[in-house]
Amino acid sequence: MAGARSGEREKQSMRPSTFRRVAGGFSAALLIGATFLTSAGLTSAAVPTATAASEAIPASFSAGNLAGFRGVYDYGDSSTLSKLYLTVVGTGTSGSAFAGATRNGATVLNACTGGTTVLCTFKQVRFGDHIVVTVAFTPTADHVTATFTWSSTGFTTSDTGQNSHGDTWDGVLLTSSLSNDPDYAGGFVVGSNGTIGDIQVVSATNPQATRLASLPANVAATVKDGANVLPPVDCVDTTQIDCTALIGEWSTVTVGDGQTFTTLFTVSIVYYSGTPKSFVHIYIDGNGDPQQEFIGPCAKKSPVYPCFTWSSRTNTATIFTYHNGSYRGQ
Repeated sequence: MAGARSGEREKQSMRPSTFRRVAGGFSAALLIGATFLTSAGLTSAAVPTATAASEAIPASFSAGNLAGFRGVYDYGDSSTLSKLYLTVVGTGTSGSAFAGATRNGATVLNACTGGTTVLCTFKQVRFGDHIVVTVAFTPTADHVTATFTWSSTGFTTSDTGQNSHGDTWDGVLLTSSLSNDPDYAGGFVVGSNGTIGDIQVVSATNPQATRLASLPANVAATVKDGANVLPPVDCVDTTQIDCTALIGEWSTVTVGDGQTFTTLFTVSIVYYSGTPKSFVHIYIDGNGDPQQEFIGPCAKKSPVYPCFTWSSRTNTATIFTYHNGSYRGQ
């Protein structure tokens, strides 16, 4: 009996050490599994929800003007990006004349550095952030290109599959081309009170010239006139407007994105022959609806805008306006 009890005690003394070995092995297995899961999570992390788009503004530039481009980034993820990077690679240019950024409509100072490649950095990008970067390049060729590449991990110039370490967006090659059309002028205006104008010498073969002046800073602008230029919708007769009595050609102008401005700019139209007594202006408003307005001469005191002045010496009408659109004399 004593021997049996002694054997039983020996078996009991062995059990704890056996349990410790099993428990230790189980813990090691859990640790290895956790490590594997963590590694798998890192390699298959979800791409943050965001959209990006870019465009040339305007699509064509005329000699002596800048080629403009704009990139837009909208962040729609619930997580916060500690940093967002943008690389804008330009070709056909000696470098950037302007590089500016806004976030949710407010200017972001010192976000971008210029050159033939523009680099921008934004910190703490959160859900709903709307970031716009505008770049203007000085052309040295007939075609200027720009590629906007947004990244969550650093500056990059290539991510063909868009699956590199980190996440990239956009990467589309944009082109702005030189226009030699004498009835067209376009470009990006950096300084305030800028001008854009087509060929200003009028003749029997070029009966009208159009020029924009007093433009706001950092906008794209274009002018176009000619026999084939038409307004966005047809002219409609009113008590003040006779659509059969129009003279000259339509002059169509765009400033910025076609919005109404809070400060005046001017549209000057030079005529080879004819004297306008008033103007009809047709444009698309902020709601996308067509509008038509009558523009009369400016009063000498306290003029109400829009209105126009006339110089018989230069045969030039100067329209003071807040609106884009198409203008024609009558």
